[in-house]
Amino acid sequence: MSSHNIVLGPLLGLEGEHEKATIYSVCFLSENDVGAATLAYRIAKQSLRSEFTLISSLGRGKFWRAEIAIPLTQLDQVCDYQILIDAQPASYTQTRNNLVTDWSFFCPAAKQQVQLAFASCNGFSSDKVRTQHPAPIDYLWQRMQQQQAAHMAAMPYTEVVDAPYAALIMGGDQIYADAIFNEKQPLYAWSQKPLKDQLTAPVSDTLRQRIDNFYFDTYLRSWTQSSALRYCLASIPSIMMWDDHDIIDGWGSQPYRLETSPTYQAMFDSAKKYFTLFQLRGTNNRALQQRTAAPAHFGMTLNFRDYGLLVMDNRSQRTLHNIMGSGKQDFIQGLADLQADWQAGHKLLILSGVPFLYRHFSESDHNIRLSIQFDAYDDMADHWRFSTHYDEMCSILQRLLQFQAELQTQAQTKVFIISGDVHVAASGTYREQPGPSNQSQVNPGNIVQLISSGIVHPPPLSMEQSAIRLASSVTQPDIDLGGGCVLSATLRKDAAGNRFLLHRNYACMHEGSDHKVWVNWHYETIDFPNANDLTARAQKLDSPTLGYQVLGLPY
Repeated sequence: MSSHNIVLGPLLGLEGEHEKATIYSVCFLSENDVGAATLAYRIAKQSLRSEFTLISSLGRGKFWRAEIAIPLTQLDQVCDYQILIDAQPASYTQTRNNLVTDWSFFCPAAKQQVQLAFASCNGFSSDKVRTQHPAPIDYLWQRMQQQQAAHMAAMPYTEVVDAPYAALIMGGDQIYADAIFNEKQPLYAWSQKPLKDQLTAPVSDTLRQRIDNFYFDTYLRSWTQSSALRYCLASIPSIMMWDDHDIIDGWGSQPYRLETSPTYQAMFDSAKKYFTLFQLRGTNNRALQQRTAAPAHFGMTLNFRDYGLLVMDNRSQRTLHNIMGSGKQDFIQGLADLQADWQAGHKLLILSGVPFLYRHFSESDHNIRLSIQFDAYDDMADHWRFSTHYDEMCSILQRLLQFQAELQTQAQTKVFIISGDVHVAASGTYREQPGPSNQSQVNPGNIVQLISSGIVHPPPLSMEQSAIRLASSVTQPDIDLGGGCVLSATLRKDAAGNRFLLHRNYACMHEGSDHKVWVNWHYETIDFPNANDLTARAQKLDSPTLGYQVLGLPY
């Protein structure tokens, strides 16, 4: 291959506002024989350059990082950039006769309200699920690419809904690493052993390298096969946080003795290595709460225009009995840091891979027992409402209400939790009930939960959908946070009484001229009846043509 080929990337990242500038990072993976690279970019008729820093030699390529600092101005800006190797533009092949060498992204004005996109679950949990899906797997990435390209071409815009996406938040499962146990994959032989042997099996250097190669290859396959995804990763600044499938299904919700076994630890080491490089773009990411060579967790805090973002890492230290670990203190400090710089009209956006408000998981609930055939124990244990995580959930919600209450005296502050994971779209609200502690409050606490999942992974099949609807028909119980503070929890129903949008989807959000935050879910219009029907339909449709719709809700 030519040294000018980009193996993976470019990966464009958003790292927040610092010292009157917006910081972006650009990373890419090159061939091993590349000795240096330059980032050439153009902003407001200024041509600038920045040298890439080599942050990792991977044996099968070199990973490079550079930064772009765009001063805050009163005007929207577009940044055009190239990657130069030996003074020549580096490229990747989009189609057989089409090399991509140039990219652009949108940087909004300093006081501008922005439009954000959110996606999760970029893959399939099994080969069976993949083969049953008749649609192009990147159908919604194509939709996002078309939207972004159209909005970039139509600038200047008059309404924020017509603005290019200023950031892409990816809430977890950016890859699916579950295939590591499949036949011919590194841990197939290990998976066939009795549990007592799995717990003690040593990991040879050869096996460790195979595990490492597996994660590397999974990223390359997942992030380069779709030209639409590749466009979005290079043209919409992203903020990413991992969830379980980026490591292995159910990571952190399985028995401690299994997750501390040599084999599981080898998986975690490789998953963490490539997550740190490819999703975080290195430990120099300015949004990280722990900017050290070996952070204990990867929580992030950043300001970006009319949003304060707090990104929770709920996997690095997760166990069956604790989700956040040491990240809890950084979460609290992150809220304090955001509050210190808060401005009227800003919104707080919390990213939690798994939603706080979803169908009610209660181990004693009859409806949940009906759905256990579809949800493994570790999937149930993933949820905040699970018994061992309940107190931790209450603590986080209490902190968010406190943050909101302290700012309500200045101006009404909206708080959103946005999540993926569950392969459906939904929204709901936590409302603080009148009580001894808040009788005099003009604006009692109100936290909105938004769910968008997945952009590639299909929704549950029909039998599981029935179980989900049955389980979700149970009234959400109130949450007693203590001290007289009680929250009521409500999942929104549509006109037909459904709480969940059972289609592949991604979401975007912006504040409109009506001062309401509009959340728009872009979703497929295909139905997923059951496995047999899906297979039959896939055989009948050589080139299925799918439509999409947009569901818009104000908050």
